[in-house]
Amino acid sequence: MSILVVTNGHGEDQLAVCLVDGLRRRWPWLRIEGIPLVGEGRRLAAAGIAVPGPRVRVPSGGLVRPEWETVVRDLRAGLIGQFRRQMRFVASRRDAVERIIAVGDVFAGWVAGRCLPKKPLILVATAKSEYIHGHFRFETWWMKRRAQHVFARDERTAEALRQAGVAASWAGNLMMDAMEITGSLSVPAAPGRVIALLPGSRDDAYVNLESLADVLERLAVDGVVVGLVPLAPGLDVDRAVHLLQQRGWRAAEHEDKVELPSHAVPPRSGSRRRGDASQKDVALQKGRGFLWLLTGAFGDVLATADVVVGLAGTANEQAAGLGKPVVAFPGPGVQFGPRFMRAQKLLLGDALAVAPPTPEAVAAEVRDILTNPTRRERMAAAGRERMGPPGAADRMAAAIGRLWGLEDDV
Repeated sequence: MSILVVTNGHGEDQLAVCLVDGLRRRWPWLRIEGIPLVGEGRRLAAAGIAVPGPRVRVPSGGLVRPEWETVVRDLRAGLIGQFRRQMRFVASRRDAVERIIAVGDVFAGWVAGRCLPKKPLILVATAKSEYIHGHFRFETWWMKRRAQHVFARDERTAEALRQAGVAASWAGNLMMDAMEITGSLSVPAAPGRVIALLPGSRDDAYVNLESLADVLERLAVDGVVVGLVPLAPGLDVDRAVHLLQQRGWRAAEHEDKVELPSHAVPPRSGSRRRGDASQKDVALQKGRGFLWLLTGAFGDVLATADVVVGLAGTANEQAAGLGKPVVAFPGPGVQFGPRFMRAQKLLLGDALAVAPPTPEAVAAEVRDILTNPTRRERMAAAGRERMGPPGAADRMAAAIGRLWGLEDDV
């Protein structure tokens, strides 16, 4: 059987990879190719998923955003023409694929369904939730008419879709499978005082990191505290270090009486110990605060942390899903502003604590969570409930196998 996976976002590419992995674990003979409607599809290609066809290359990096200036720039860069070529290519795959999986919003499903009208289609609807704003009536109409099945973002959304006549279910959230936890990260320097700091994955991350470092400084007034920063791929470690050094952070003293995190962590696969020129992990210190910038250790950072302070989208949600209390505040950048934060609060409920945008207020919120076991457990339970446990890829794969008769297809 040949399957076409259509995505419309960089994050959706990663979620699609998780689902494809789940399918291949059960049926390694499946022929799977991917068409990203947004971006280069590098994550798909790196996972061994064939990625033929044209790409949408415009200033915004993908589909039109609501800001008028971005719309104008994308249109001037030829968005309409590029998109038409892309749709023609999707339609040209009609004889090469038998089934379709769309990962993203309803638009991704609509493109796939319109270009390949006779192919069975499953939609993994990642964009909308009843906790924030459910699907529009025309979207549910389309899903009812065209999608064989819809995997919703959460159970409340799945139930709303079922009430509208859509064949829908919730199998968990693929983003909980999109991180690796090796268990190798151990930070005994400050038991009960390890904070994950999530600055985001875009250019805002640098200015966000400065604000997060200020929060850590306030927490260090009470004693030793370790902040773990998992830098997203594409962010410049040297630039981050330079910004922090300008704020008084210096290379951590190895002879200090406090054991540094680097002493406690075995080298990860493909990494080297500090002192090697290829090592990208950096330990900084300011007073009794330790700040460690790590690459390639996102899952381990979340698993190790006692509390998370995040100015991120997906990363905050993944932290909540692992049962980690998350504290957020309106960031200084453009991405994690008040509107985005309010939407995330609706999505995560009690798993997310919102604080005023001052280092003192955020630190106070973290202290209260650290010293209040009842509140900490309530936040952890809320996060697990909203996000669901890991393993969504395998559960979705099993459901797809039943829908498409893969168990008997040899």
